[in-house]
Amino acid sequence: MLNLSELLTELHFITYEIALLGLFVTASFIMVSRDWRSLIMALLVQYILVGLILARIVRPDIAFLKIMVGAFICPGLFLSARQVSISALSISLPRQTGQNMGLMSYLSMWWQNFSVLDLLRGIERYRETRSTGFTFQLILVLLIILISMRLSVNFPLPDMAPNVTTAIYWLILAGLTTLTLTENPIQVGHGLLTIFMGFDLYYSTLEPSFLITGLWATVNLLTALAIGYLIIARGSAPEDDI
Repeated sequence: MLNLSELLTELHFITYEIALLGLFVTASFIMVSRDWRSLIMALLVQYILVGLILARIVRPDIAFLKIMVGAFICPGLFLSARQVSISALSISLPRQTGQNMGLMSYLSMWWQNFSVLDLLRGIERYRETRSTGFTFQLILVLLIILISMRLSVNFPLPDMAPNVTTAIYWLILAGLTTLTLTENPIQVGHGLLTIFMGFDLYYSTLEPSFLITGLWATVNLLTALAIGYLIIARGSAPEDDI
């Protein structure tokens, strides 16, 4: 079985350039996508890529701890979003009928409309209209990428490789942009955690100690718990008529 050092050696082919390209893709997904499954998967990959970058800057065990924090956060967000999705599935039929139903009638109609695919995929709870179109969001993503690359050239961070500096600027700007594009708790949470990752990527190189790493991991986990609570709270609230 591979230990931590051997595992990082096996992943040595993932250079700064490949990791930066991956961060461009994952953060873009977080800004544009509305599917909670894609968001959580992108966030998990983002944690892994940031950890791989840190493994070449700080101690490997600290970088591995950063990845483990993401491995705890993403399943928690998945369970929260999944609970809201199943709740939406369970109440969708009575809302569609528009009338009171008895238990046997409800169970009969639920069974007739039951779909394993719906149960696996879930029904999206949030149906609000996009505040911006997909084309606008795509142009905004490209613009932020250009701004991040320009900032890394004009305002380089001390003792940082250019690609790492670009990654830091990109994660922070992408997270801030996500916060302004939506009020959906799961997307807002992903934007906030993306900002945290950008800050963590920079600060971990300044203070690579276990104490600071543990405190920052606690902040991230508590933030993820608050995001999960907001997802469930909004999902379980009565919906407005649309």
